[in-house]
Parts: sequence; C-alpha cells; structure tokens
Amino acid sequence: MPRLGDLEERRFGPRVGVDRILKALDRLKLKASFYIPGWTVVNHLAPCKRIRDAGHEIGAHGNVHEAVGMLDETQEKRVMAEQLAILKDELGVKPAGYRSPSWDVNVWTPALLKRNGFLYDSSLMGNDIPYDIDTPEGPLTEVPVQWIMDDAPLFRHVYGAGNVIADPARVFNLWSTEFAAMHREQACFVLTCHPFISGRASRVQLIEDLVKFMRKSKGVWFATCEEIARWHESQRGGAKRR
Repeated sequence: MPRLGDLEERRFGPRVGVDRILKALDRLKLKASFYIPGWTVVNHLAPCKRIRDAGHEIGAHGNVHEAVGMLDETQEKRVMAEQLAILKDELGVKPAGYRSPSWDVNVWTPALLKRNGFLYDSSLMGNDIPYDIDTPEGPLTEVPVQWIMDDAPLFRHVYGAGNVIADPARVFNLWSTEFAAMHREQACFVLTCHPFISGRASRVQLIEDLVKFMRKSKGVWFATCEEIARWHESQRGGAKRR
C-alpha cells in the first residue's frame, strides 16, 4: 500500500510544480516535451490540459508508471493500449513520442512502438545524438537520454539509498559543464526533469539560469523531442556524423 508521504511528494507536481514550470517556460519562450502516465491524466486532468493548451508536446509514459521490464509482451501490449486510449479520450492527443517509466525497455518494445504509430522513443542511452533502433517494423528514431541529465538521482531523497540531495549551484555546474562539452561535439542535450522534483522554486530558477547560459552559445537549437525526431527522420539515408 503506498504511503501517504510518497503520494503527497508526487502530488506536489500537479498541484504546484507543473504550473511553476509552465510559467518559467513561458518566460523563456520555450516549448518542452512532457511525458505523462495515463493514471496521471485521469487523476490530474486540469494541469495536463494546461500543458496541452500551452502548446507543449505530450508523450506517452506508461499507464501507472509500470516497470516495463517486469512485464511480458502481452502485458506490455495491454498497458500500451490503455495509455494511448487515455491520451486520446481525455486530451485528444496521439503521441509521437514515448518515454519508458524509469527508462526500462524490453527487446520487443521498439517494434511495439512502431506498430502503434510512434515516431520516436526517448528511453535509451546508446549515443549522444539521435539514432535509429532497428525493428521488424522498420527503424525507430531514438532521442537519447542519460542519467547525468536526470534530476531524480541528484535532487530526490530516497530512504536507505544513501544519496545526498545536491544543491542547485552544484547541479548548475554539472549541467552547464555537460552542455558546454556536448555543444563542442554538436551533440543532443536532453534534460529530464520531473515536476514534483524540479518544480521546487530554487530548481525552477536553476533551469532558467541554465537556459540563459545555453543561449550565450552560438548555433544552439531549442526544440521538443518530436521536432528533433522529425529532423532526424529528414536526415535518414543521407550522410550522418558517427
């Protein structure tokens, strides 16, 4: 049975964090990609509609944030159908992208995504630029992620894990250094933030400061993951780096 403390920590996201992040994105004049579990849409529909109505991308993110690696293929198909039905019925959204809960992906997941009409996945760490995952249904675009740019290991306290919550200044240094190095490599900087974690006031300020730092570099393209995936698809078959 979930503990009330855990539930309330996560409820901070739809209650406070989402709107705080939306206001920051509006100030920065940026569009972002939000990956929302089906359960969250059903139980916190109003903030999900505000995300949609602000013009941000909405992607699929499981139904109840299932650990996909614990599901067999039949179970994963059922979960996929459930989350897609919720996004369609409640938000009128057919998602182009998918991010697996906890970045947990089975060997059959990419083909399942292709069969369900997804343009891209954003759950794997096999490169630092967009790349193709081969499936029996054809190539699936991967917009890669990495743990160093996820807020959860840095900011979330987990009892018994021995982790120390990082202060925003340390994380700004970490992320800005990673960005500068990736900018030199012409790589794809995908920052992963959870509203119940990065929706805290000092962390929203960190994100704003990071964006302002990034804007000082030439040639930076701020884009949703769908825009990145569509760019990658337009390049497929031509000359590619790496």
